[in-house]
Amino acid sequence: MDFVLGFGSHEDPVGSTIETIKEAKAIAAAEGRELIILAYVLGTDLDTPSLEQQSQMLLDAGVILASSSTNTGLLAREFICKGEEA
Repeated sequence: MDFVLGFGSHEDPVGSTIETIKEAKAIAAAEGRELIILAYVLGTDLDTPSLEQQSQMLLDAGVILASSSTNTGLLAREFICKGEEA
């Protein structure tokens, strides 16, 4: 998942989806599955809400954060391939 902070973006992009993320992870857990969610937040701590606040909400919900959108894709490949060469 990509979240964008700053001018022209939603006033609380993570906050608008966090309950759905938690619900989806809970449903998967109740069915004996693990739902892995990867995310990247584009923004700064000068944005309102800040990069730190938005990132912390995702981490608290068990989301794995990547340092860039490119790294999100690389992480996804690793999860899909489980370490095998892609």
